[in-house]
Amino acid sequence: MIEVSRHIALVTTTRADWGILQPLATALRDDADVRLSIIAGGAHLSEPHGMTVKEIEAAGFDIAAHVPMPLEDDSARGAGHALGAACGGFADAFADLKPDLAIVLGDRFEILGAASAALMARVPLTHVHGGEASEGQIDEQVRHAVTKMAHLHFPAAQAYADRIISMGEDPARVFPVGSLAVETIRTQPIMDWAPIASELGLDPDIGVLAVTYHPVTLADDHGVGPVLALGEALSLFDDMQVVITGVNADPGSSAVADGMQRIADAHPAAVVVPSLGHARYLSLVKAASAVVGNSSSGIIEAPALGTPTVNIGPRQDGRLRAPSVIDCAETPNAITGALTQALSPASQAIAARCDTPYGADDTCREMVTALKTVPLDGLLIKHMHFSGAERSVDDMRAGTTALEVVR
Repeated sequence: MIEVSRHIALVTTTRADWGILQPLATALRDDADVRLSIIAGGAHLSEPHGMTVKEIEAAGFDIAAHVPMPLEDDSARGAGHALGAACGGFADAFADLKPDLAIVLGDRFEILGAASAALMARVPLTHVHGGEASEGQIDEQVRHAVTKMAHLHFPAAQAYADRIISMGEDPARVFPVGSLAVETIRTQPIMDWAPIASELGLDPDIGVLAVTYHPVTLADDHGVGPVLALGEALSLFDDMQVVITGVNADPGSSAVADGMQRIADAHPAAVVVPSLGHARYLSLVKAASAVVGNSSSGIIEAPALGTPTVNIGPRQDGRLRAPSVIDCAETPNAITGALTQALSPASQAIAARCDTPYGADDTCREMVTALKTVPLDGLLIKHMHFSGAERSVDDMRAGTTALEVVR
């Protein structure tokens, strides 16, 4: 038996992160020099969230380890207990698998558990989509905490690479490769919308809005109030069909999900789908007249697919914007105005240009090359790096020594 040169563990906890990571997983699985182990946990193993681990298996991937988490309680206490379970479960997975590297994406609180477990297991960590901002979310702090735990970084834009470096990370370990999601959209065919629409009981020839709204975890009501505003605005567009996708497993998710179901019940042509799967979701977004809500998919995927976005509230504050993204306040009038603008010929024309700050060439290939070739010796040791305007570590040490001599 020929030994592979590198054993890589890929962590996934939601349908969203798997949709982005799947091309990388495929490339690593098919590489003769790599042994890939997929660790699936969190919402993937939750029936209310679609039991989306089945989508990973249906795509031909074996699951090396399962990390279940208690997601039924969406209170702050419940999220804390889920995070604790994540730490324990990922610790067991890393101890059993003993990978050379681990990969995590983004800013979900479950990822903080995986990163913490990797840190204690002395498994070098690779962070995808670091350096971004989402100032209305707990995710903001989680993302930057994971950045400081990580040893390799694959940000989706140069501005995010610059932010990571400004946090003291070694520039030689930061690879601004672009977004896997955008590369997938540009290089792979999108599924035909007509059969998916028919499956959902919709008419493929009538305009559709893609609505995805998640809890705003730093808001007192987790975003329940804005859901009511969204429902009031959507009621004015009763000539449009509406597809509402499932809510993330975040604090406050059950109340937001209840509100979204009420929106669907009140609209003449709306459906709620807990999980479309990544490929079908991209088909929906491409076919949609607009994406409405507060999901990062409206910031990253929708512009690359040529669809305008109505981004509601502060959840995505701080992220780079394409020209096709229309930000609005969390009020019925603001949402109505933004959606009217998004449906206008001018906005549709802007979106059709598919301008995005997240695109790059050969994203997946560059990631695989780095993962295969970066030296593992010494990778666990991290030195704080400074810009030229700041003192180096050696200068600071010298300064401390001189001070001690004076004393």
